[in-house]
Amino acid sequence: MTGVPGKRRQERAPGSLKGTAKMMDVEQHAAHMARRAEDILADLDLVRKWAPYGRPVVVGALAHGLLAGPDIDMEVYCPELRIEHGFHVVSACALNPRVTEVRFANHLAGPDKALYWQLRYLEGDGTEWKLDIWSAPEDYALPRGEHLVEPLRAALTHETRKAILELKHLRAQDPALACISIDLYRAVVDDHVRTADELRAWLQSHETGQLTDWTPARTRSSGARDA
Repeated sequence: MTGVPGKRRQERAPGSLKGTAKMMDVEQHAAHMARRAEDILADLDLVRKWAPYGRPVVVGALAHGLLAGPDIDMEVYCPELRIEHGFHVVSACALNPRVTEVRFANHLAGPDKALYWQLRYLEGDGTEWKLDIWSAPEDYALPRGEHLVEPLRAALTHETRKAILELKHLRAQDPALACISIDLYRAVVDDHVRTADELRAWLQSHETGQLTDWTPARTRSSGARDA
C-alpha cells in the first residue's frame, strides 16, 4: 500500500546517481540517502504528528535499506480512520518552509481502499523529496508494505542488495526497465536477475504492476522448515 495511487501499476523511477556516481558506489549512495531521509522525517516530526491518530510505519525502500532516489514511504494504521485527522497532520507539516506541496486523494472506493497523502519537501541543495503516506484502518486486509520489511531485509545478501541498487539506477535512465520496486525485488531475490538485459527479459515474461503480498521465497522456505 505504498507510494502514489496506482503505483503498483506505474511507478516513477527514482533519480539516478548522476554526479554522485563518481564519488560513491550504490551502497554508499543508499546509506547517504537514508541519512537524508531520516533527517527529513525528523524535521517534519512526522511520526509524532501521526501518532495520536494511528500507528505510523516507515516502509518501502527506506525501510528495506534500498533507497536510491528522494522518496519516502509511510503507512499509518488507524483505529478510527478519519479524513480530518490526516488534514491535521499535513496542514501542520505545511507550515514547515521546506514543504512546497501537499496532496490528498480518497481511494477508499478504489483498489487501494485507503487514504493517500503526499508531501513535497525541498532540501537546501535543491533536491525535491516526495513523501507518500497511506492511512488505512488497523484491520486493513489488503497487502501491507509493513509485512514485507522484515522478510525482505532477512532475505537480502550483499550481492542481491547491490544488484537491486544498481538496477534501480539503471531503471531511472532506461524506460524499458520501468517497473515498480516490488517487481524488481522479485526478479533479483527470487529469480536471480542481475543485469539490465536479464531484467528486460524478466519483465516481458512475468505479470507485473499488480497489488501483491509477495515475500521472498528464501524467507517462505525458512518459515516452512521452522513450522
